[in-house]
Order: sequence, then structure tokens, then C-alpha cells
Amino acid sequence: MIMIDGVENMKNLSIIIISDGVSNKLLKNTDNIEFLFSNGKNILEIIENVKTKYVTFLNDEDELADNYIDILLKKTEEEFDSCYINYSEQYDYVNENKILKNKKELKCNKPYYGEYIWSFIFNTEKLKNTIDYYKINGEINFKEFIDLNFKNNDVIEDVLYKHNPNNKRLISNFCYLDNRETEHYKNVIYVGNGCNGTFNGYISWLKNIGRCFSSKYEIVVLYENIYNPTLVLFEKYFKCVKRNPEKNYLCDRLLVTYSTYFYPRNICVLEENYMFIHGNMSDYTNTKRFYDDLYTRYIAVSKIAALKAKGYFPTDNIECLYNPFKLDPNLLTSHLRLVSAQRSSDVKRPERIEILASVLDELDLPYTWNVFTDKNENTNKGGVVYRRRVQNPLPYIKDSDYFVLLSDSEALPYCIVEALSLNTKVLVTPLEAFFELGVKDGENGIVIPFDYFEPENRQKLKDIVRKMYLMKDKKINYKFDESTFDGYNELFKE
Repeated sequence: MIMIDGVENMKNLSIIIISDGVSNKLLKNTDNIEFLFSNGKNILEIIENVKTKYVTFLNDEDELADNYIDILLKKTEEEFDSCYINYSEQYDYVNENKILKNKKELKCNKPYYGEYIWSFIFNTEKLKNTIDYYKINGEINFKEFIDLNFKNNDVIEDVLYKHNPNNKRLISNFCYLDNRETEHYKNVIYVGNGCNGTFNGYISWLKNIGRCFSSKYEIVVLYENIYNPTLVLFEKYFKCVKRNPEKNYLCDRLLVTYSTYFYPRNICVLEENYMFIHGNMSDYTNTKRFYDDLYTRYIAVSKIAALKAKGYFPTDNIECLYNPFKLDPNLLTSHLRLVSAQRSSDVKRPERIEILASVLDELDLPYTWNVFTDKNENTNKGGVVYRRRVQNPLPYIKDSDYFVLLSDSEALPYCIVEALSLNTKVLVTPLEAFFELGVKDGENGIVIPFDYFEPENRQKLKDIVRKMYLMKDKKINYKFDESTFDGYNELFKE
């Protein structure tokens, strides 16, 4: 005989059945069990009215073993704070030859972290205390409270039922009993280990989701590892959270790309989860990884992707939804085109090319810099492309915004005359030869003082680069004075 709140109660166990309607499937001669049906009611309110010593949860669609009731009743004759009920999961797979219809039994000597509360029998009083404490204190010392109250834990190792996942997870603030802090978000996009953000197509996918929807919805990007420049980009649109394996994450809606395959157990989806299928169908061949998670909807990004994905996921109902696209005017920065043509001697100071390029990279200015030289090793970096010498570099010079020559010494550099004659501005160091040929700082070119390439003057070099970029489209007009080489007439005999 059990005394709860001073009231005698002959029943030892309550089974809360998660159902939209009353079912008679479990109603037997079970005097020691009280059946409670959710019928759309708040689960927490139902728990508050439980009067039995123990309480458990069941999905009305689950297939029960014949001895399910007997084993549960026998177990409640013992003393425990919580008891894990082992189970198997039943999925309807498309390709039964690839994956067994019954998922392997999840036998273990303790619950996996991330299990839902329907796989436990709870001591009712301790469960109510946990709920009350959570309501009052939120997540403050919640781990410590669980440790103190759920000390005596047990396991029923025999599988008692087959659970039919329907993605209608129990919505509960105490969904996990694995002693970890919990964070709750409405909309989560999970970026797994397969997407480190160096140069993946999902970057454009996420970027455009941010442009189109982040002003309307609160969206969190939960990530494992992301290349830092990509993370900075994402933070313009989303709250970005690095997944902590020591925490739990509850989300109402979850989006993943197929590249992540599946999401970790410490992510719990309370409403709906969506898999977006971007992939190369060759990834699917001879693999079963896409059966490991069950999603509410499978969404391919093109009709052909939807067609080819059939047979590799647990459903043939694969939708087509094209990726969002919204052009960001702020990204329409004009492309800077630079060109150099020089031998790789010390006097030409080729290292200054790398210094100037690093400033362009740091300022995030889009540029391409073709360097024609006799340098053999491939040291391309950023926008700098080292190329073999060509006999006629003029077409490249004509198509560029600046011809760059950063030498320590020059006599008469033909390349500067060629560039200016093609109305291409020049970027040079302050040599007398350049001024003699008519280079005028701020008009037909930019002159960079030698000391600006020293580390202590990097800010000055940045200012020069900004000036260079702003006047890249400025038109120039230059004509070399042919009379200057009339003296050559005296050197030759007719």
C-alpha cells in the first residue's frame, strides 16, 4: 500500500500514454497500473496529478512485448530513482536489402545520453521535485540537483517494446537525465565535422539563408569547427555556437545538410528536423550512413538530386526546394587587376609584392595580380599568380588597373612607358627614373615611399592601398615625347 500526499493508493505505477486519442490496447486486468492519456494535454500538468510511486511514458503507436506489463510491475516492487527501459526502433525503410527493417537492439548497462524520457521509469516524487526545481531555478545548479536526487539508477536490459519514431518528441524541460546543462533554441542549423568551412558549397547555402531569413527568424548555427573567416561571415546573420559535448541542445526546428550525415545525440529536436540533400549521388553508393537518422522531411535542392537520392534514404518522399538566393549589394566590390613583369633579381625587390598583397588580403579587397617573371617555384598566394614570362605582356597590361614595379633602382623602365601609353596607371617606388618619364602621384599612378614597406609603417601602407583602390577607375592620358630620341639619328648612316 502506497501513501502519496497522505492518500492511500493501491496502484504502484502510472503509464502516461502519448496519444491524440484514447487507446484500449493496454487496458487489461492491471489493478496496480493507472493509465493516463495525453490527448494533447500538457505533459507537465499530467505528471503533477500522478499519485503512484512510479511513472513511465509510452507512445501509443509502440509495439509491446507480451510480458511488458508484468516486467514493469515486477520492477516497481524494487526501490530506485530511475530505471532505463531498453527498446528497439522500427523504421519503414525503402531498401530492405540494404538495412534490416528492425534497428539493432540498444542493449547497454546504462542509458545512452540523449535518450528521451519515454525510455525511463521514474520515481514520481523525485521527478516532480526535478520539475518544480527546474521551474523555479531554471538551469542554475540543475546538474548538481540531478546528481543529488537521481542517485539510485537501474536498467531493464531485455527489450520490452519496439518504438515507432514519429518525430513527435516529448516536449519537456527535463528531456535528458545525463547531468548536463541544457540550451534551448528555436531554429538551429547544425554544421558538422564534414563541413569545416574552408571552401564548401554549404557556405553559399547558409549565407543566402542568412540574407533571406535572418531578419525574420532567430537562427542559430551550431558548429563543430569552422574556418575563422567563414565564421566571421556567418556571424553577420546568425548567432554562432560551438557545440560543447558536455551540454545538451534542445531545438524546435533543425536543419542539416546531407554532408553532415547525422547529428550528435546531445542535440534533441522537439518539433521537426529537415535534411537538405545537396550532394553528389556517388556519395550514396554502397553506404548506409543516411539511415542512421530519421528526419521529418528530406529536401533535395534540384529535381535531379531528388530523383537520384531515392533508395538511399528511409523514404521515397523526397521533395525539391531550390536554394534561396539574394544578392548582397555590399558584396559588389569592384575587382582590382594588377600586373607586373620583371626578373627576380634583388634590385627588383620581389618580396615587396608579397608585402603589398598581404595588405590587400588584410583589407579584404578583391584582386588578381599576374606576375610575369623568371621565378620557377610556385609560390602563388591569395590573389597573386606567378606566371612564366611572355614575349608580349602588353594585352595583360592594357587590361589591368595598375602596372606595379617596386624596384630599388631603375634606369629607363620600358614597362612604365608601355603601361602609361596604354592608359594603365602605375604603382611604383619614388625613383627619379619614374618621375623623369612623367609619373605623377595621384594622377597617373601611385608612388609608395620605400619605408612604407617596413612593419612599423604598415598602417601608412594600408592608407596607400586604399587610395590606390579608390582611384583604380580614374582615366589617364599619356603620350611619350618622341622628340627625346631624335639624337639616335646621329648614330646611324643613311
